[in-house]
Amino acid sequence: MAVINDITEVLHKIEAKLYPNYLGKGEGAYVARAKAEAPLSIEDVCAAAKNRGGFTGQYEDLAEHAHIFINEVVYQLLDGFSIQVGGFCSLHARISGTYHGANDHIGAENLHVAFRTLGRLKELLLKVKIENEGIAGDGAYIDEIQDVHSESLNSILTPGNMIHISGHKIKVDGEGPEIGVWFTAKADGARVKITGHLAVNRPAELVGVIPALTPGTYTMEVVTHYSSGTTTLKEPRSIKAGPELTVP
Repeated sequence: MAVINDITEVLHKIEAKLYPNYLGKGEGAYVARAKAEAPLSIEDVCAAAKNRGGFTGQYEDLAEHAHIFINEVVYQLLDGFSIQVGGFCSLHARISGTYHGANDHIGAENLHVAFRTLGRLKELLLKVKIENEGIAGDGAYIDEIQDVHSESLNSILTPGNMIHISGHKIKVDGEGPEIGVWFTAKADGARVKITGHLAVNRPAELVGVIPALTPGTYTMEVVTHYSSGTTTLKEPRSIKAGPELTVP
């Protein structure tokens, strides 16, 4: 009689780096962050399905149908339906804020999209191997970029709304037109800076208003003379964020 043993296969790999735990939560001195990879477009995923995933049809048909599917998901989501994606995850509308009663106006600016992990994805997450690449170092870095309006991390920018940036040694300090928080368009290299006062300007945290950016893909950087404490650099330092950001 044959003996069959269950084998736990590592299907995927994610690299992580350790960053100082400034919030003080937990016992560890560091928190782990997944290493940011370049975001994939629908076309990129369809190309992978064709080249790696075994899809045998026409790539152009797959890409066209994928766009139609995504557009319909968004349409139904905005009509209040919860969307379950293959047992992996679900999307649903969520309304933030507090209200006094039935006569209160609920503005569209309080409408957000929430993501929930379902059983099939939870099972697959247990098969991911996480490689600890060690401490990220004592240099300056940008950790997370949050669009406060959409609550998205390292992905979406909503012009005119607040942006929350966390990291290390990112305080905007110094004089000169080059100092500040910049967004660079991937298409033509045009650079736009956050103007006006930063609501929060600390070594580990920045809060400001996203400037008027045209739809497209952007990278973000902080240019500053700040080093640590009262120390400033003679030449400004450019701290670039890893993930690309999208203005819908």
